[in-house]
This record gives sequence, C-alpha cells and structure tokens, in this order.
Amino acid sequence: MNKNYLYKYFLFLFTIVKLAATTEITPLEVVIFLAAVSSDIIVERFKQNYYTIIAELLLISYGTYLNYSFSPLYGVIAFNFIYSGYYLGLILSLISGIYFVKNSGIYIFVMSFGLSMMYGYIVKLFNNREKVFKKSFDYERQLRYELESTKARLLNSEKEIEHITEIRERNRIARELHDNIGHSMAGILMELQVVQKLYNKDDETAKKYLESSIEGVSNSLTVIRNTAYNIKPKEEIGIGYIEKLIKEFKFCNVDFKHTGDVLSIPSSIVEIINTNIKEALTNASKYSNADNIIIRLDVNEKFVRLYIKDNGKGAVNIKEGLGLSGMRERVKNAGGSISISGEDGFLIVCIIPLDFGEGGSVFEGFSS
Repeated sequence: MNKNYLYKYFLFLFTIVKLAATTEITPLEVVIFLAAVSSDIIVERFKQNYYTIIAELLLISYGTYLNYSFSPLYGVIAFNFIYSGYYLGLILSLISGIYFVKNSGIYIFVMSFGLSMMYGYIVKLFNNREKVFKKSFDYERQLRYELESTKARLLNSEKEIEHITEIRERNRIARELHDNIGHSMAGILMELQVVQKLYNKDDETAKKYLESSIEGVSNSLTVIRNTAYNIKPKEEIGIGYIEKLIKEFKFCNVDFKHTGDVLSIPSSIVEIINTNIKEALTNASKYSNADNIIIRLDVNEKFVRLYIKDNGKGAVNIKEGLGLSGMRERVKNAGGSISISGEDGFLIVCIIPLDFGEGGSVFEGFSS
C-alpha cells in the first residue's frame, strides 16, 4: 500500500470517528466528507496541482465551518501542499484552519497540521532520494550496456584487423612468388623444352640450355628460401616462446606440459598467456622461495586453461600489486576469469574462452 494513502486513511478514519461522536451528522456533512475523500483521490491519483488542492481546501474549510470535527482533514491539505512543493499554500491553509476551527478543536488542528507537514516533508525527501538512486542506477546500467557494446565492437574490430592483415600478407606472398618465381619457372620450362627438342640433334646447344635451366632452378630455390625466411617471425611466439622462457628461467625447476590444439589459440590470447606466465615466474623468483613450479596449458574447443602452481611459502593475505592486478585485468578484458590462492604455495588459474567476442565471464568467482 502507498505510504501516502496509509497516512491519509488514518486522518479520514479519525475524522469519521470525530463525526460519529457528535450529536447528529447532517446529510450535507456526509456529502462534504465523501466529496473530500473523492477530491483527495483525484488529487493523489490523477491531477495533483495547486488549483485542485485549493479546491480541496475550500471544501474542507466549508465542512469545518459546519462542523469543527472536519479539522483533522487540514492535515491532508498540509501533506498535499508539502508533497507537491506548493509551500505558499500552507499559509492559506493555516489561516483558514485558525479562522474556522473553534477553540475546542484547535489542538487537534495544530497537531494534525504539524504532523502532516513533517510527514509530507519526510516522504518527499525519501521519494526524491529514491528517484536520484533510481536515476543513478539507470545511468550506471546504461553505461554498463554501452561499455559492453564498446567492448564487443573493439573485439570485432580486432578480429577484422587481424583478418585483413592476414589477407594482405597472403596477397603479398602470392604476388612475390608470382613475380619472382613464376616468371623464372616459366623461362626454365621453355629452356627444358628446347633441350628436349635438341636432344641427340645438337648436344652442344642442348647442354648450354640445360646448364642455364639448372642455374635458374638454383636461383628460384634461393628466392623461395629467402621468402620463407622473411615470412617466419624473428621472435618465437606461442609454445615456442613459453618453452624458451622456461628454459631461460634459472631460479628453480619448471614442469611445463600442454594438451590440446595449442595452434588454435588466437594470437591475442597467446599474448595474454605469455605475459601472465612471465609475470608469474617473475613473482615466484621474487617472493615464493619455491624449488618447483608446475605450469599446465590445456586447450579444448571452447576455452584455454592456464594452471600455474609453485611449492613456495605462499601468502594467506594476498596484496595484489601491479603484476597480479595486470594479470587479472588482461584476463577479464578477454572475457575470462582468474583465481588466485596463496594458502598452499601460490596458485594461479586462468580460464579464457577462445571466442571471447561474445563477452561474459567464465566461472566468475571460482576459487581453487
């Protein structure tokens, strides 16, 4: 039930009791009371403005003029003026009440009027705060939706850029092979056809063309070798980078194993995994005093799981610095989840979906 209605019901009920306590209730007073109830329903539910409240005030003033038992209803007027923000109307209501209420009912009038003003102010203040909170919540939700939308667009843009880069690289390789190898092989084929026709007819000329063909093949192989060398990245990535990183880690023994198709991991996720492993090994060398670290990389059709566990001293209360907070941020930006525990050694578990363009988090809040 609306708190406005509940308070006004009490005032109307109190007025009924006072009217019933009088010697006799006239039909006009009953009509005025019913009209006051109806007008307040109109004010409350349909049209609450200054003029409708004034009309209600005139009606209650007339009822009070006939019978001072109507005086508690001035509290309804006071509440409406306060709640609607028409504070000047309170002066008119107060003057009208003092004028029409007889001495025996002045205390009830003052009490209902004062309490109604206080209650109306409290209800208005509460409702205004509720509106502010609701507006803030709606704004926060809108920002969250926009952030998710922006995140999805950025992820899609990243995939598009990666796809376009791949197509451009393929076109470059195809053009380079066509321009350098294609023409050379076409010339070699023509020379070999000449050798075939001159075989056993003009051996000296055939030998000359054969030597030229061999030289052309040798040059083409050199071009192919150079092209393949330029295609291969100068720095190792993926599993090769991880294995090289572990091999160069001298602090303690590292047991690294991987399962699944590691080649199916997108380059953006590979970068996250590489960075997190490097950060975890750095932290282990600084704080853990461990003599063994286990690293497992498991890949299936839906997600990648990175498990890092050392047998060091751990930490009951983990204070995340830039390293751990950076790991957490990288994983969550990729739509995954990360769990960190220091109860038995130090444990880090990262789970990242392979297709993180859809957003969302995997196993959020999971703790190992």
